[in-house]
Amino acid sequence: MSRDLYDCTAAELATHSVEHLQHDTPPSTAAEWLAENGYDAAPVYANDDPIGFIHKDDVTTDDDGDTLDNHLTPLTIDYLISGDSSFTDVLSALIEQPVYFLGGHNHVTGILTRADLNTAPARIYLFDRITYLEEHLRELIIDTKPDWKTTPVTADELDDIEKRYDDAQAANVALDELHYAQFSTLETIVTSVEACWQTCGFSTKGGADSRLHEVTDLRNDVAHANLLVENTDSNEFLSSGRTTENLYNTLETIHDVLSNLQDAGYDPGTTTQHASDTPTSDLSPE
Repeated sequence: MSRDLYDCTAAELATHSVEHLQHDTPPSTAAEWLAENGYDAAPVYANDDPIGFIHKDDVTTDDDGDTLDNHLTPLTIDYLISGDSSFTDVLSALIEQPVYFLGGHNHVTGILTRADLNTAPARIYLFDRITYLEEHLRELIIDTKPDWKTTPVTADELDDIEKRYDDAQAANVALDELHYAQFSTLETIVTSVEACWQTCGFSTKGGADSRLHEVTDLRNDVAHANLLVENTDSNEFLSSGRTTENLYNTLETIHDVLSNLQDAGYDPGTTTQHASDTPTSDLSPE
């Protein structure tokens, strides 16, 4: 990518105020403690050393016993993740299992769960990339379909664009009129113009429709502070709400489209123009 984008690592996503349970905690007490604090999991210590962890599904308030020894999962390397793991690596790991731990000197320093994907660092990461994609799509449309108002954009969408544009002109800060189109409008234009969706790397219009619509949905959830992962318990295809795997696939679409557009020569912010570029002053409707 031609400009630096916000990088989000496992350490930035993880919860660092780590509370733990002693291995001689009664299982029923541990279940109550997890529920009361809203924890998905917690490390278990013995003699000041982490020996495993308890997930909320491992214990219930009806469990008998004096210790957690028969309920915990050993804290092996399979459940550890490096603090500098990238966002995409974190997503891939969380598809496989719902909880990981970050480690320091003889201690657990962080807990990473699917719920952490709904925090501010994840939103910033995704907003940065979706905004960057938006810039590329505008450049693609202006180059490929300068008469974009003839595409299936609705009258209400055009009215909204023109109002935003007029307001910017009145303030003497106007950009190209397409700049005032919502991401959903860019989606409509790109998926209605074969040259556009092919340049994005899609082989069919249907594929472009479905995959870019997922990006639009994610963009709206990022912008309006809605949950990015709605289902943290499952990655099944027919699960209700966006899962970790759904988020991973949508991010993959964003990366793939950006890569294809950059390979095609689109690079917002540069002074290089494509042969078919039309000056902004010529883009007004007839």
